[in-house]
Amino acid sequence: MHLALLILKTAGSLRKAAADVLGEHGLSPAQFNVLNLLSDQPAGMSAGALAEELVVDPSNITGLLKRMSRDGFVSTAPSPEDGRRLVVKLTAKGRARWQKAHTAYAAELSRLDAALTEKGVSDASRRAAMKTLGAIEDHCDELLD
Repeated sequence: MHLALLILKTAGSLRKAAADVLGEHGLSPAQFNVLNLLSDQPAGMSAGALAEELVVDPSNITGLLKRMSRDGFVSTAPSPEDGRRLVVKLTAKGRARWQKAHTAYAAELSRLDAALTEKGVSDASRRAAMKTLGAIEDHCDELLD
């Protein structure tokens, strides 16, 4: 199997595992990612900045933010600097949900680390894999430029 295909297969498995963990907390991965980005932004973020950080088209985030606002996870208000832009902030309910989901997600990552260690994957091997994956990502970014 080509390395790129193995990466895609592994990414799919990790994505499914994350969706399962987050789903236990009533969140989709996209919702969790929004809450995670907002968790250390007390002043909030614009919808455009969220879309940029999530690497999605701004039109794709509109519906997501509406649903999250309806569910009470985020609030939106016009920007004080530019009333045409919306600022999205984490609500108390959103922060509580994010904290529970984040704790479970971090525990799952710790279990993954423990499983790798149990299978004999050394820290040096992990660093080498991260270096390789970083080089692949850089190459892909160059192709897109």
